[in-house]
Amino acid sequence: MQRLKLHRSAGIKAPALAAVLAAASAGAWAAEPSPYYIGVTTSLAHDSNVYRTPDGRGDTYGGLGLVGGFDQSINRQRIFADLNVHDNIYAREKTLNNISYGLNAGWDWATIDRLSGGVTLGATQGLASYNNNSTSTPNTARDLLKTERLGARALWGGDAALNLTSAYGYNRISYSESIASDSSQHTGSLGASYRVGPTLRLGAALRLTRAVDPQAFQTAPGVYQSNTVKGRNLDLTADWRSTAQTNLSGRVSWRHESNSGLSDRDSSGLTGGLTANYAPTARLTFNASLSRDTGANSSFFNQTDPTTGQRTTNQAANNQTYDTAGVGATYAVTTKIGLTSGLQNRRGNITNQVFVGVVPANNDYTDITTSASFGVNYAVARNWSTGCLLEYMKRDVSGLRPYAYNANVVSCTAQFTLR
Repeated sequence: MQRLKLHRSAGIKAPALAAVLAAASAGAWAAEPSPYYIGVTTSLAHDSNVYRTPDGRGDTYGGLGLVGGFDQSINRQRIFADLNVHDNIYAREKTLNNISYGLNAGWDWATIDRLSGGVTLGATQGLASYNNNSTSTPNTARDLLKTERLGARALWGGDAALNLTSAYGYNRISYSESIASDSSQHTGSLGASYRVGPTLRLGAALRLTRAVDPQAFQTAPGVYQSNTVKGRNLDLTADWRSTAQTNLSGRVSWRHESNSGLSDRDSSGLTGGLTANYAPTARLTFNASLSRDTGANSSFFNQTDPTTGQRTTNQAANNQTYDTAGVGATYAVTTKIGLTSGLQNRRGNITNQVFVGVVPANNDYTDITTSASFGVNYAVARNWSTGCLLEYMKRDVSGLRPYAYNANVVSCTAQFTLR
């Protein structure tokens, strides 16, 4: 009998380096003559449920880090890079001490013939999210997650009504302990869009994916075999922008997926997403999103890290359907103080098979996660910034082995940079 593994979500419990850096640096780069910066960061957080288990063991952790980078324009070209390294120390769970890092670099280019594009690459390391799930002995080992990504894109058209686009992406995730969850994915697409009015653009694209899971299913207790998932997707998109701050974007996709080792998991269907932003005033912005995704180790989703508020790209797994809805708001109290809030609900319906001892059993289950967050950022001075985030998370897994937990996380960060 075969089964698909229960993968843990690949969220990284890293400090708020990149989140603070992105918020503090975007405006400063435009205003400062120097393209370079270097700085130090510090963070302190308390998590009421470090291992994401029903018993809820909490801990306090924090540390120091370094950040640096540059953003340089050369004629029509632009090169940039951001790097952060952070030493994370736990007060009680000493085995979780780790060094996390993040790298994001790229090259944007353009020609005089309405042709533009770019290349980006990135790498991260951090403590994997302990989204323990339906296990009699929850995982409490120090499990470092590494991610690697490469992307390239090209666009012809610019401000013209007709745009032609192409893109390629590669993503790879690997674990120091949960090596059975390692996987990689290639994605390529070709498409076109047309501006049908001053505020509306419609598009269509063909997208191909190839995902490899080296240990996708079990042929016998302790014996695993790989699976390659090939996907074909037709994406129909619409983008309506009444102003720079108010817009509505939607996608509807038809997909077909085939599996090399799990032909009974082949599937077809519709997926899609809708995002909206509304700014009633210059200081206040609301946002909302709704998405539906399906597949087997072939899709990536965004998740907000509970300790930092940073949105990271994570990989979904198993034969599944996920519906995600979220709302949020940002408010600029003053030019130096900003508030953020968010609420998200994610419901998954997963078809799986597990071994209870040596006896196979179906484990079709639902996985519901609800999270809420509230944060404040304060630009103390030209080179100083700080912020705090409070988040509540509740997860409920039903099925063969039900599992539930909740967690409260409060974290604060501070950063000083020289330019």
